Amino acid sequence: MPGAPREWRPDLYVIARFLERLWREGKAIIKTRLQTGVRLNYDVFLKYLDWTVKKGLVRVEEREGHEYLVLTKEGFEAYKRLVGWIRDVFGDEFG
Repeated sequence: MPGAPREWRPDLYVIARFLERLWREGKAIIKTRLQTGVRLNYDVFLKYLDWTVKKGLVRVEEREGHEYLVLTKEGFEAYKRLVGWIRDVFGDEFG
């Protein structure tokens, strides 16, 4: 419908970067570290973070006054499937 606001949908490459960064870290990381690692401005980063948390891929933990992000088991499974598919289809173009 022309003029109707479009529902926000995440870019799968960005989701893959989110999950891969958390997987590579192998532990909980501070929110700012992930934001700079996936190269998004803060407002866009928050949309993706909210989406990944709602989908159960990432968990937010409060520690020592900071928010840490952790890849969940579901997030790890999604990472393997999504990044595996991207690499199968696009090969070295991804990354």
